[in-house]
Amino acid sequence: MSNAVTARSCFRGIIHCHSQYSYDSVTRVSTYLKIAQRHGLDFVILTDHDTIAGSRALKAAAALRLPHLQVPIAAEYHTDEGDVIAAFIDGEVRARKFTEFVTEVRDKNGLLLMPHPYVGHRAPEKVAAACDLVEVLNCRTRAAQNSQARELARSLGKRGYAGADAHFARSICSAVIEVENLGSLRSSILAGSPRWESAQIASRWEFGASQLIKAWKRRDAALALRMLRRAADSKP
Repeated sequence: MSNAVTARSCFRGIIHCHSQYSYDSVTRVSTYLKIAQRHGLDFVILTDHDTIAGSRALKAAAALRLPHLQVPIAAEYHTDEGDVIAAFIDGEVRARKFTEFVTEVRDKNGLLLMPHPYVGHRAPEKVAAACDLVEVLNCRTRAAQNSQARELARSLGKRGYAGADAHFARSICSAVIEVENLGSLRSSILAGSPRWESAQIASRWEFGASQLIKAWKRRDAALALRMLRRAADSKP
């Protein structure tokens, strides 16, 4: 990524991250503000699982404490075809059948982004074809799956982006992207060409820790036991 791009000609920020409003994260909204200020971010697309509550809370907090920070209303929803991100929406998306989900997001003038195509999707090609952008690098996904995602985006002629998929503060800026300023953040992400420096792949413990948080929040003892056994088995 060229360092010649300046803040006046591009937007710099992150797409795909989670906060305390997700079932597998405890990262506070205030942490996002601190990190956005520290790293000079122009936008944060916070994509909590199945709820826009996190992005709404971050947007309200940013308006008071960091007014230049753009926070589109967004969430990562679990549909019958797998996870899909809806961004720049004006309210919660209720549909979970994929075809109906796409229609509802379009009715809300939202953008559709496909996260980690080869993790948790029944038919990646079908989902990607209906989305505006495809996540070609996910910091919590194996290299082979990211390579498949890049090829998928290329074959469909879709723009790609990098997603930190952050669940912890240390990973929020694992994949900072820049996109040329085409007048608005929405139009820039839709029609621009996101660029990013080498992303930092999340450590193994982060996935396990997020699953333990999920087990704790959902009171799922079986999941907690599985994760603890997996951690024990992975010790040298």
